[in-house]
Amino acid sequence: MSDRGLQHAQRLATLLVGGIRGTGFYPAGHPASLQPFTEMAMAVAALHREGGELRIAVVDGVLSVGEHLFFAPTAPLAELCRLFEQKGILGLTLKQGVIPADLMALAALLAQQEGGAVELRDGLKAAAVVTIEVKEEEPLSQTYNEAVSAIGEIFEEIGNGRIPNSRRMLTVVSSLASCAVKEPATLLGLSMIKDYDNYTFQHSVNVGVLAMALAASMKHSPHEVEMAGMAGFLHDVGKTAINVQILNKPGKLSSDEFVLMKKHPAYGADIVRRMEGVPEQVAEAVLGHHIRFDRTGYPDWAPFGELAGIVAVTDSYDAATTLRAYQLPMQPKQAVDRLRSLSGSALDPAIVEQFLALTGRFPTGSVVRLDSNEIAVVVTPSGDESGAAVVKVIMDCLGRTLPEVEVRSLLQSGDRIVDLVDPLIRGIDVARYL
Repeated sequence: MSDRGLQHAQRLATLLVGGIRGTGFYPAGHPASLQPFTEMAMAVAALHREGGELRIAVVDGVLSVGEHLFFAPTAPLAELCRLFEQKGILGLTLKQGVIPADLMALAALLAQQEGGAVELRDGLKAAAVVTIEVKEEEPLSQTYNEAVSAIGEIFEEIGNGRIPNSRRMLTVVSSLASCAVKEPATLLGLSMIKDYDNYTFQHSVNVGVLAMALAASMKHSPHEVEMAGMAGFLHDVGKTAINVQILNKPGKLSSDEFVLMKKHPAYGADIVRRMEGVPEQVAEAVLGHHIRFDRTGYPDWAPFGELAGIVAVTDSYDAATTLRAYQLPMQPKQAVDRLRSLSGSALDPAIVEQFLALTGRFPTGSVVRLDSNEIAVVVTPSGDESGAAVVKVIMDCLGRTLPEVEVRSLLQSGDRIVDLVDPLIRGIDVARYL
């Protein structure tokens, strides 16, 4: 990232806000009305020379212009953030060849009081603007909820003695996998959503989400990432054949109960093999996700390939961070420390290392105390000394909940993480900040 590029990015965003404000000040075709858009086109061209497509987006309240992030935006840039959020615009892509007239049409449409992303897209199309695209994908949280619903439907169909229809699940997996391939860490926050009334379904989805993020971070192909998601989503379907009293027993299982519990991977693999569109490798991963890296698990004849190893790691992580009848949840950092302790015995050490590289020292969802005594939730992890790249500060130095969350880059602010904070003790719902 060059300083010159940062100046171009800030200038482009500032001029766009000025152009939106100035719409209607001059008659159409007046030279003064075109001047800021001519400057904008020059800034776009300069940023294109830095490489790749140019995208203007707002994610978690942070404005990005190309590869440049603005954590402490000027007033015009903050205004642009609010406008994007108000209209439900996830991002704009400015392609090579954008001209001042295209940018003027964009500003005029954004200046309209009514309408959101769909109306903006349709307006650009009507104006024959082909160099600007509007991103209007559904939020990841909505796709996640669709996944929970789809897995709930699968479990219900199995419970009713039917082979479940996999079409809905496959659609959701494809959507989430495409996000994982672009940026694996984007899925990490979803796994912190915990609804204890739907534990079985949500745990399955969380394992699938984490498995896709992990497989993508390991540079697997899109198809392999999708298979990791399917394996995670379906790893526990065999539990539909286990007595619910055994599944929910708070204490240690008896030897007879444990014998029954150990049958769920085989039950699950048999179900998965009969589901249309689900590859055999997924069934093998479902069968082998409890065999352990040292082969001391169950069933002792199950294979333990890489896909099963991915599911085993992500299953262990999500189970550790979830409140159960027999355990309090661990903080994400404590959970990754536990994975380290299981590396080489229950878990494949190479896969554990890949997961630790993905999550960083303080994984997404960790509640931390900064050296300023403020309390924050980690949004974007980092492998460097700071332990986290971006946090959301939710409490001030006196422990008072902030009326508005502050998104802060620790890399820019210089703040340090000094301690973990137990969200249960402080009454913090981590998911609402992710």
